[in-house]
Amino acid sequence: MFGLKNRTVSYVDSHNNAVIRYRRSCKAFIWVGILNFVGLIVGIIQFYAQGTADSVPFYYCFGVCDMLFSVLYGRIHIAWFYVIVGVVSLLTTSGAVLLGTFSSYGKKKVLYAMAIVYLVDWVVVILNYALITRNLIGLLINAGIHAIATFFIIMAIYQYYNVINIEKRFKNIPTVAETKEKEKQMESQENVDEHQS
Repeated sequence: MFGLKNRTVSYVDSHNNAVIRYRRSCKAFIWVGILNFVGLIVGIIQFYAQGTADSVPFYYCFGVCDMLFSVLYGRIHIAWFYVIVGVVSLLTTSGAVLLGTFSSYGKKKVLYAMAIVYLVDWVVVILNYALITRNLIGLLINAGIHAIATFFIIMAIYQYYNVINIEKRFKNIPTVAETKEKEKQMESQENVDEHQS
């Protein structure tokens, strides 16, 4: 009986710790989304501080945003440029926050969608450097941020399967609540037997 309770507690501890690590890894993507919007502001400040730049350095944004902004800059009126930049940044930030939030609830499809979206964004970062900006500093900054975010996405996927494996391993072991319920049933049965005899 004592061994069963110890094993049950270890299941609860193992499961809860794995779930906490999974949720933290998923929520890192929320911060990536927020950094995307902050990157918009940083890029605009850098542009106006330099004064001589021929493009706005959106290195802290998603690769999709960076590439779109690099293509649009100088080709449309500056007012429209900033409207488009603002709207696209808000949309991509909102999308990242939603992906990070819903994947933290254990939604496998959303977790994989988050991983695929970020993999595509990696490709866009490289294409943006190779085809448009040719800015090595921008590539290194963006790739560094992407590497950190990719680490957290990989950890989220690993922890997701870790939670499932823990559940499979302890599937046949009753929970503390089930054990207490069984003990109550046995006590009530003993009481009934005593009254009958």
